[in-house]
Amino acid sequence: MPLITHALLYAGYALLALTTGLALAQVGGSTPGEATIGALALFCALAITHAGLSAAHAAGAVGRTEKKIKTDMDKLRAAHREVVAEMDAMGDRIDRIDNAVTEVAHRAVEPPREPEIKLIDRIVDKLGRQMDQRINEITRIAGPAPSRARGPIDMVREALDENRVELHLQPIVALPQRKSVFYEGFTRLKDENGRIMMPGDFMPAAEKAGLMPLIDNMLLFRCVQITKKLAQKDRRVAIFCNITPRALSDDAFFPQFLDFLREHRDMAGAVIFELPQDAFEARTSVEARAMAKLADLGYRFSIDKVTRLDIDIVDLERAGVRYFKVPGKLLIDGLIHEGVRPKSSITREIAANDVAAVFIRYGIDIIAERIEDEASVADILELEIPYAQGHLFGAPRAIKESLMEETAPPPGMFGRERGAA
Repeated sequence: MPLITHALLYAGYALLALTTGLALAQVGGSTPGEATIGALALFCALAITHAGLSAAHAAGAVGRTEKKIKTDMDKLRAAHREVVAEMDAMGDRIDRIDNAVTEVAHRAVEPPREPEIKLIDRIVDKLGRQMDQRINEITRIAGPAPSRARGPIDMVREALDENRVELHLQPIVALPQRKSVFYEGFTRLKDENGRIMMPGDFMPAAEKAGLMPLIDNMLLFRCVQITKKLAQKDRRVAIFCNITPRALSDDAFFPQFLDFLREHRDMAGAVIFELPQDAFEARTSVEARAMAKLADLGYRFSIDKVTRLDIDIVDLERAGVRYFKVPGKLLIDGLIHEGVRPKSSITREIAANDVAAVFIRYGIDIIAERIEDEASVADILELEIPYAQGHLFGAPRAIKESLMEETAPPPGMFGRERGAA
């Protein structure tokens, strides 16, 4: 009971005692002294009774509180026991997994399964034959030139023939902890001296010769093949591999590539296919069906090279897109300064720092990329973006050469049919 209530009650008791004293003096014939004593006695009796009732009520409240605390403690103890039991069970599962991994690691290396070898051979053979045929066509059209210098196309073919394909990984971190949770894979070709061949060095000539689809397909296949090996070593690995619309619509490559992925559905969690925003929005029905087939196998998609934030989130969700990579500057300028919002079924006004939650509602996480300084990180954190990527968190680095050698196809596999062409 509030203190003011007690004070008012005591004032009421005093008024009642005073009234009783006056009544005793005027009506009852008591002397003023007797009337005063009677009034004081009545007030004391009322005050003592009130104090006793208040004490009893307080004691009951304390008892109820103690009982509630005891009940809550019992619930906490029960929850603690359940957590301990779950942790023990998880520990047992981890031990079993470690034992299984150890057993596999100590087991003699077995040759790949025959169906897998045949499948890889078919894909690589077809890619090699297609590239050789295309190069031979270009050579026939251009006429014989035995003394000509080696051009970019020759260097690309040699790099692929000799498996000079290197995978570089750049971390994608969770915010605010900055713990690496994903990686983006960049496939790079090396020349005969071990130097990285930048795409700008050979892409114009390859585009002009019509070889880029074959090069893209080969690099995509190698990225997936290397990711498969990494996932066998650590199942927590998830790598973003770039896929082009041409690969999705290539009826000579995609069916066999799909067979390979279907054969290895267990690595669906390790591979995330990434394509540009403009390619996604302009996808054909053939490319959309190819994406749906990959999604049916459990593979996820990411959108990068984003230039606009007013994208249709529902369309992303339907297509199996689970990540949306946006340059940090575009996020800050678009969401905070320009007030751009994505299209969705939500009709209410969306605050800038609620946009990431809207994407999550549709099963999509935003990744802020090209983060180069701490000021950008602070702005991104205010927008509650869950992931980030950029040189601030780590530059792309080549994986170990030993792993590249483990995943390499036999030498000359891409060009073994050259003599027949």
